Amino acid sequence: MLIPMIRFFRGSVCFQVRAGFPERLLNLCARGGVPVWNGRKTGNVYTACTTTKGARRLESLAQKAGVTVEILGSGGAPALLRSYRKRVGLLAGAVILLAALLFMGSFIWRIDIVGAEQVSETDIRNVLRDLGVRRGVLRDSIDAVDVARQMILRLPDLSWAAVNLRGSVATVEVKERVEPPVRVDDQVPHNVVAQKTGFITAMEVYEGQPTVKVGDSVAAGDILVSGIMEDKNGRSRTVHARARVVAQTRESLSLPIPYEQETLTYQGVQVRRYLNIFSLRIPLSLGGIPREPYKLESGTWDIPVVSAVAPITFTRENYILFTRESYTITEDEARLLAQLQLPQMEAAAFEGCRVLDRQLTGQALEDAFLLEGEYLVEGEIGEEREILMDNTPENS
Repeated sequence: MLIPMIRFFRGSVCFQVRAGFPERLLNLCARGGVPVWNGRKTGNVYTACTTTKGARRLESLAQKAGVTVEILGSGGAPALLRSYRKRVGLLAGAVILLAALLFMGSFIWRIDIVGAEQVSETDIRNVLRDLGVRRGVLRDSIDAVDVARQMILRLPDLSWAAVNLRGSVATVEVKERVEPPVRVDDQVPHNVVAQKTGFITAMEVYEGQPTVKVGDSVAAGDILVSGIMEDKNGRSRTVHARARVVAQTRESLSLPIPYEQETLTYQGVQVRRYLNIFSLRIPLSLGGIPREPYKLESGTWDIPVVSAVAPITFTRENYILFTRESYTITEDEARLLAQLQLPQMEAAAFEGCRVLDRQLTGQALEDAFLLEGEYLVEGEIGEEREILMDNTPENS
């Protein structure tokens, strides 16, 4: 990549050798320090390129080699400037544009946040704005080290921050603080209470006085493990009761499937392109946003070289078009559809539990098929609730 750029700015001249032995000319060029590249021989004709300075020596070297050299043309920056030397306005405009881009490259036009997951990017950008890091500010006016230090002080959820300034882009990297596990306050008394009505199948009491045992039936709201304990002398004390209580409970689900269904059929893709300059979006495509149902996929990219010194980017939006169609299904099709959707519904409703038994019944309604299920489920039902000390010994 570097060598072609050097050749472009130095200029190049293409030539051809039609008679004699071009190998002699190449040997003389190598000895005389004349660079030659892109050499190609087609029949009796040899073509290649050299620099503008090397082209001046080709005639004398060709005479020594006994060949005839014909200049085909020149290219690169010098030839380009010569072709526009009479177009002063165009050349001046190019110079002014280049100067404007270099000047705008001294300002920050884009701020990227990297590493923020729990902390809101909006909060980070607000703090950066207060610290002077915003679009349009002079890059040299930003003290990156001090900004990073102030960010940690103003955002307690951050453990580390760094501000990297490159061109017109400020990249803010952050690491969020990892919170230690929540400590259980043993000084606050709690009971373990049943969340559901069920039949207890397993208990593991870690702290507190159990009030039920395996095999007992309990109702929702019953105290399973009390946070008030009595010693042998009849004196009571309060603790933070903790336990794992597993019970079998009865649950029910209902899944209706309408006979009138709707489907989306893919139709094609409509593409819209924009050139973004500051906050201005210039459309590069004809037509507006489609009226048909669509799914939007969009992306914004930097323009090589230009985006590094100016707030200019390119956006492409893909509108994936669909048509909405309605159709009617039969009772048997609705029954099958309900049976296919039921496992997903059960997984969401009984997450962390084990289904011991299920009884399914189907009912054809006027406008839908209704699939109902009765379940015997085994899972944890204990919930810790604070004991509110009042005139009564406990209030759960």
